[in-house]
Amino acid sequence: MPKKTKILAIDYQHIQDCNSSRFQEAMAIYNEAFPSSERQSMVTVIERVKSGQSQLFVGIVKEQVVAMALLWDFKNSPFVLLDYLAVKNNCRGLEFGTQFFQFLAQMTIKNKQFLLLEAEHFQFGSNKEQRKKRIQFYIRNGAYLLSNVTYILPSLDGTASTEMVLMIAPKPPREILEKESIKDLIQRLYLEIYEKESNDPVLISLLDKIPEQIELTNTPLP
Repeated sequence: MPKKTKILAIDYQHIQDCNSSRFQEAMAIYNEAFPSSERQSMVTVIERVKSGQSQLFVGIVKEQVVAMALLWDFKNSPFVLLDYLAVKNNCRGLEFGTQFFQFLAQMTIKNKQFLLLEAEHFQFGSNKEQRKKRIQFYIRNGAYLLSNVTYILPSLDGTASTEMVLMIAPKPPREILEKESIKDLIQRLYLEIYEKESNDPVLISLLDKIPEQIELTNTPLP
């Protein structure tokens, strides 16, 4: 009979000191996990953490940072953006990502809010299986796809933009979301997170494509 792997408990810390070793460990994971087209500059991350716009959380096991996450709280909104979530490369497959995501979700629920997630669209790119696995990970942990919403992540390094899906966790009370709430979210993503203008042509195109009612699904991907 195969031996069960012991799941190690994680300690969580909110990091505000950008000069600390914990911050440096978290940024090493961040730089390793995300391509430059999807990664904010280090200057931007530091400015946002220092100002309190972004909240940096880390997961620590045996005095080592094994996971990091950046959150953005949309003011006067029930949604908090899980801007980034990553596990250290040599610590993957040990349930750290699951534990960390559940910690963030529970923290958000206590504040009577919902996590908003951006994930690479599984029908695009050369790494479709990897993209599917990421989305399935979120679905297994209680997230729902906004299945009929088109969303594009603007490039953060001046190269190609990325086709994405939007997800919400946990499930909102309504099975179907209204157009105006998602329109507001996408506008705030583009204006606040990606610092685009309100007349950005991609943003205008996305807003025009939002259906009157947005369907939520947690059906496993084919």
